Amino acid sequence: MILKMRVFIAIKLPANIKDELRQIEAALKKCGLAVKWVDPQNMHLTLKFLGKVAEEKIEEIKKIIEDVAAQFNPFVVNFKEFGFFPNERRPRIFFISTDKEDKLKNISVVLEKRLEKIGFKPEFRFKSHITLARFKETKNIDCLKREVENITIEETFPVKEITLVKSTLTKSGPIYEEIFNAQMRQNKSDLKRLI
Repeated sequence: MILKMRVFIAIKLPANIKDELRQIEAALKKCGLAVKWVDPQNMHLTLKFLGKVAEEKIEEIKKIIEDVAAQFNPFVVNFKEFGFFPNERRPRIFFISTDKEDKLKNISVVLEKRLEKIGFKPEFRFKSHITLARFKETKNIDCLKREVENITIEETFPVKEITLVKSTLTKSGPIYEEIFNAQMRQNKSDLKRLI
């Protein structure tokens, strides 16, 4: 029997950013939305969802992540704006975007091209966002739209590594486990900027 695990490739969020997003979620819950909020501990920025992967392929994926990470310098990300997928009229996802769409998309595209060579279908649909909630229905969405107009996030966070994450689905929500981290290429000027 071939053992498989559900995995994705992501950028981790530091603890201070998760705390900030936790406070935002708490403030927005007063709107009484029909949504499932994402546990801040599980928040991340997805570069590529791989789905169920045979365990024997994991080493190949790790090598690709390591090679791709080495091609990019670390950089700092700012939050940009709140939004909805696919749109405001029929939202399924409530998210916050970042200002480094192009840089993050470049990483995603390189990953897609490398992963295609070992059998993963490329999608090239990357959007730089962090999911905050998933809608069950649109009840009280006008309250949400009003509230987010008054929220700004000053905190920034460094992108210094790419992470492979195992996702185990349970009745109470997904459990994420980091199984591999690859450091981005660092030179002295990058380190000074990120410290």
